[in-house]
Amino acid sequence: MVLDPNNEQAANNASSENILELPAEAQAVNQPQVPRKSAAREWLESLVFSLIFVFFFTNFIAQATQVPTESMLPTILVGDHFFLDKFAFPANYPEFMNKVLPTREIRRGDIVAFKSPGDPKVPFIKRVIGLPGETIEIRDKTVYIDGKELEEPYKHFVDPNVYERGSGIPNDYIARDNFGPKVIPPNAYFMMGDNRDNSNDSRFWGVVNARMVIGKPLFIYWSYDAPRYDPRSKSVVEHAREYLSVALNFFSKTRWSRTGKILR
Repeated sequence: MVLDPNNEQAANNASSENILELPAEAQAVNQPQVPRKSAAREWLESLVFSLIFVFFFTNFIAQATQVPTESMLPTILVGDHFFLDKFAFPANYPEFMNKVLPTREIRRGDIVAFKSPGDPKVPFIKRVIGLPGETIEIRDKTVYIDGKELEEPYKHFVDPNVYERGSGIPNDYIARDNFGPKVIPPNAYFMMGDNRDNSNDSRFWGVVNARMVIGKPLFIYWSYDAPRYDPRSKSVVEHAREYLSVALNFFSKTRWSRTGKILR
């Protein structure tokens, strides 16, 4: 049988027109159905992803933190909240990863955070004063590195004239204000707070191994005129009162001039 080309083309056109004229519901029947996620599942997936991101970011990249004591006055005040750069510092990663990850150079004068020698779960923040292999000595509050006096524009004293008052100096003052000479071991650092008369640092518990360093403060994102550190345990009611006080006094007690201050 011989087909008429014109009739065949007309039949094809008619078939296409019939398909186009089908209702949307009928066309949808012919389309593959993609199962839609429920709202609960989408919310759960978003929550899990957010938690993973927050965990990774705060443990390996940056973390919001603060110093509750006066050991770094006047550089860091009680109530200063700042970001801690944690990338490429050994204590944040398993030991096998340290061989392939870059490491940050630690220099004299850097402010760093590290695991407390007494309790690794509690981080300390101090300034790097002595480097590996150096001989450090403190005489009457003055720091000497390899026999030369160290210039320290950041240091702060509460009682700077104690040695000018003559006799009767308490023994704890003598121990606090005099140290060494001592050679700093390899891969270790001598840490001190800027507030020399009120700082628990390497003068009392020794040097800090580089493997214990967890980060370096970047800048202050919020500073609040908070009360002095209270080491005692607090009840739920006391914590609630503190949060309420911050909420009520947020604008009046925020140190706006310190926002964005680079810590160095």
